[in-house]
Amino acid sequence: MEKSLPDKWIRKAIFDLLDEIVVDTETIYVYDTRVTGALEPDFYIIMSSQSNLVDKWNKCEYVWDSDILLDIRTIYQRQGNTGSRLLVDNITDACRNLLKDIALDAGSGLTIINTTLDFPNDLNDIDDSEIVYRKFIRLSLKIQ
Repeated sequence: MEKSLPDKWIRKAIFDLLDEIVVDTETIYVYDTRVTGALEPDFYIIMSSQSNLVDKWNKCEYVWDSDILLDIRTIYQRQGNTGSRLLVDNITDACRNLLKDIALDAGSGLTIINTTLDFPNDLNDIDDSEIVYRKFIRLSLKIQ
């Protein structure tokens, strides 16, 4: 396959689209695999696992079938808080609206042919100190 691996270009496009979006007056940050910095925010997106498959699209050209999992998290301190999934739902919907028009940087030499968004099961975790709501978006791209 002559085309470069699209991973870094996909992450750049997602970061450029989603980092510092404002949802319900909250600024949402995007991180690559883990949260960094002195203070961990209560609302954020992790660009999680990526995969790529070579698709023998036609006899003249191969393309990439690429996936990335976005992990959207809202965290609330448990003390006196019943928690709400509303913000994580709204962040997910804002991301969905932006991701449907994703494009890769022209410098990549790659073009997105098709975009598919899937929404796997969400996860909720409650322990003694906090309530964590997580939703996921699997972004699948066919890239030429």
